[in-house]
Amino acid sequence: MNAKKIISVLLCLVLAASMLAGCGGAGNSNDSGNVVPADNTENNTNNIDPVPAISEEEMSKLIVLPADGLEPVGADKLNEGGYDISVLSGSEQFRIKSSKLMVVGNALQLVIDVEGTAYSKMVLGKAADAASASAVDGEPNDNGGVTFRIPVKSLNEVIECAAYADEYGKWFDRTLLAKADSLDASAIKPAEVPDDTGKDDKQDDKKSDDKKSDDKKSDGKKSDDKKSSGGSTMKDGDYKVDVAFSGGTGKAKIESPATLHVKKGKMTVTVVWTSKYYDYMKVGGKKYMNENKGGYSTFTFPISALGKSMKVIGDTTAMSTPHEVEYTVKFTLKK
Repeated sequence: MNAKKIISVLLCLVLAASMLAGCGGAGNSNDSGNVVPADNTENNTNNIDPVPAISEEEMSKLIVLPADGLEPVGADKLNEGGYDISVLSGSEQFRIKSSKLMVVGNALQLVIDVEGTAYSKMVLGKAADAASASAVDGEPNDNGGVTFRIPVKSLNEVIECAAYADEYGKWFDRTLLAKADSLDASAIKPAEVPDDTGKDDKQDDKKSDDKKSDDKKSDGKKSDDKKSSGGSTMKDGDYKVDVAFSGGTGKAKIESPATLHVKKGKMTVTVVWTSKYYDYMKVGGKKYMNENKGGYSTFTFPISALGKSMKVIGDTTAMSTPHEVEYTVKFTLKK
């Protein structure tokens, strides 16, 4: 055998030995001859719990919700039904995508869709008391988040609650504020006006009666009969009158002052709304159409007397479908 052949044989033997050493290093053989992967448990990071991306300190932070000056609104002031509503969250780590208000009898329920799936349940009250409270389970929704249905006592008040974050294995305090002024006008019951309109009205009536009596004695005319039929002893002309207004959600109202027209003992008033979306008003059972197409809704209708509260209806087209909303107004001569 020459030198070249000897060198070739030696190279083959070295290559074969290297391959066998590599196979042995890849694993250990079991009794059946199969290769068992090497035990790398000490280097397997998959067995270590991941560290949450947000610290517990950040998760616990709360901001102050703007509830000062808001009047609480309970179920007694709302019509039954389901309505879209704006709900503010006091935590940047508890983001609300959308929310609804359900009104059934004297009960209110908020249905809130929370972004993401970090929270699995909620309770009303503090996180420290969550273990002994009745929890509300979250429902996965089609938006990739979780929906919670929680009962509330009223709107416009800060709601203290707690949410359970599965990643942290603990409860976190949360706050909510359901804004009544974000509701559709159809959700609000009309303001109730008592039959007794108050001492001021009674005093005005007494003064008016006294004046009628004096006028009758002095000139012998039947001014009482004229006044009782809706007339006025004011001189013909236009006057400014202050408007006391209530009802609806507060988003729109009649501007004050309004203009009073007196002609031959009859009074009419022209009112301007702060909205362009009222197409008609009903006063005393009669319908009056908007006089200002394209601008702020304007109406002219008769009134029987100044200083008397009266109910009117405004039909608003600002929503998906028109709604008639009842309001209470009172006109008094501007001083």
